[in-house]
Amino acid sequence: MTISDAFGQALSTDVDTAHIYDDAVIAIMCMQQGTLDLLNLAIAADPKFALAHATKAALDFEMHDLIDSAEQYRAAVACLDCSATPREIAFVHAVGDRIHGDRSAYRTYVDAYPQDPMGLTLAMPTIAFSGAFEDPGHAWHRLDDLASLHGDAWWFTGLRAYAKLELEERDIAIRLAEQSLRDQPLGVTAAHARTHLYYECGDHAVGAEWLSGWIDGAGHSAVHRAHFSWHVAMHELGLGDTTAALARYDVDLNPRILQGTRSLIDGVSLLWRLHLIDVDDRVTDITKILEVAGKEVNEPTTAFTAMHSALAYAAAGDADAVARVATHCRRGDSLAMTQVVAPFADCLVEYVNADFEAAAQGLMALLPRTQEIGASRVQCEVIEDTALAALIQAGRLEEAQEMLGLRLDRREHAGDRAVRKRLTQA
Repeated sequence: MTISDAFGQALSTDVDTAHIYDDAVIAIMCMQQGTLDLLNLAIAADPKFALAHATKAALDFEMHDLIDSAEQYRAAVACLDCSATPREIAFVHAVGDRIHGDRSAYRTYVDAYPQDPMGLTLAMPTIAFSGAFEDPGHAWHRLDDLASLHGDAWWFTGLRAYAKLELEERDIAIRLAEQSLRDQPLGVTAAHARTHLYYECGDHAVGAEWLSGWIDGAGHSAVHRAHFSWHVAMHELGLGDTTAALARYDVDLNPRILQGTRSLIDGVSLLWRLHLIDVDDRVTDITKILEVAGKEVNEPTTAFTAMHSALAYAAAGDADAVARVATHCRRGDSLAMTQVVAPFADCLVEYVNADFEAAAQGLMALLPRTQEIGASRVQCEVIEDTALAALIQAGRLEEAQEMLGLRLDRREHAGDRAVRKRLTQA
């Protein structure tokens, strides 16, 4: 009898192990806590199940546990035998290629096996995974190509909701996100898309209330809850409530609670934005964040983490360290690292050294390319925020006013309105 997973794909294991593995895959797509435990259960039930070893290796790699990911990959290869299906063999080798630096490995796998939700989930750049595409736009269009294959599956509509958001097709994105959350309230990708949409539409009060409720309800067992708290803080800044944003930081984002890459990304991003509007209440936390952020802060492996590493050292006022990040990026193997993040770090060096004219000129030239970094629009706004602050510091107030006008045309933001009013009075 052929054993299949929940999506109709053949598995080279027994029925009981297949059920455990199904639970693990669904938990991964919902981004729930305990996914590694479920994979460990599957491996314990069938130590020769290569697919479970490989999936655990993929997750370990995304969590930057390079030692365990290598061990799990070797175990997966050792378990491959004549009973393994061609898809399982291809998945194991795709994971190995990704661990060894080939970012396109999952994309190649999806091209060969587009029906596999796990492979497609790994290939898409989301809150949990770095993805297989240098240009996120290519990922979003790839989802359109697969719409006829996956239709209204909750995990797929969640991915497409985020894609349509990034492609600025907001009406479609809202419909897909709400459909996905109706079908699967635990779906983190759909919830992530929904809160981005609230932000992009300027519905900060509704967005903060909805997201706070989701975090305490359906999202209580989700991983990356801190990132959702960061989104609430973004809504609070959109309402002009820096006190609430600081309180949110103290509860969920400070380095005594949040560590690793998420601390580097979410904690630093919030503190730098506050610094740019002269709110430096937690500036001393930057030193602690640099201590707990892990290897990525000094040896970033993606343009996205490199961008935040540069911001972290800029927030610490360490221009030499920012310059080292720029040098590291110039040795990178992607255009986003060499042509976007490296010059961004150069601009931050100028900003820290109070050469605001040079910083403003460089940052304004970079703005059309910021999304190549792989960050969402709200994450890229920190670069806009820095450019805006540099323009103001350089005395280029008319240009600052123009930028604020364009941002406010795009979405409502009380913080931007306050700065605009201050500039008008000046």
